Amino acid sequence: MRSGRIDRDCGSARPADQRLAALCAALLLCAALLPAAGCGGEPRSAPPAPVEAPATSERAPDQILFDTTITDSNEGVRRWVLASDRLEKYLDQDEAQLHGVHMEFFQADTLFSVLTAARGRASQRSGNLFVWDDVVVQARDGRRLETQELSYDDRSGRLSNEVFNRFTRGADVMTGVGMLATPGLDYFELKREVDATVRGGTGAAAGGEGP
Repeated sequence: MRSGRIDRDCGSARPADQRLAALCAALLLCAALLPAAGCGGEPRSAPPAPVEAPATSERAPDQILFDTTITDSNEGVRRWVLASDRLEKYLDQDEAQLHGVHMEFFQADTLFSVLTAARGRASQRSGNLFVWDDVVVQARDGRRLETQELSYDDRSGRLSNEVFNRFTRGADVMTGVGMLATPGLDYFELKREVDATVRGGTGAAAGGEGP
């Protein structure tokens, strides 16, 4: 059976105890003389930089309108009608931000094509429009354009972009990057990387002009 007694020698210090006492004294002296530096002269690491406050959220629009319709006409004859589910306007900016875009094009006051897109922005001064996300132009005769972004220039009356396009008419399909077209898709030109599938045959269509 082990004894529970602990014997301590309170007499003269042992060599190991002397070294320990000397080390403790040196550490205390170092802490007193160099409060801003580690012992041995090495600077302490800099405190971590304060965390910056997150950037403020985007500025809220000055005006928000729902279910808007803008009609452009020439001598009382409609040229186009632009509708949106939500319109956001900043008073210091010309362009309005659109959500849920639906634009109808007219010729001799007769509807001949419809453009739809998830988002867009429209200039009040020029009448130009830029749309993106799930863009579709559907002409009255069945021609159809699918892309991800599109510009409409009101002065020239042309659609254009520099991204991938898919143009269909019945069973005929053309794809390519970059395009120029009229809103009714009666004129349609693909710029590059053009490929066409016409009545079951596949081949590159030089020039990329639509059927």
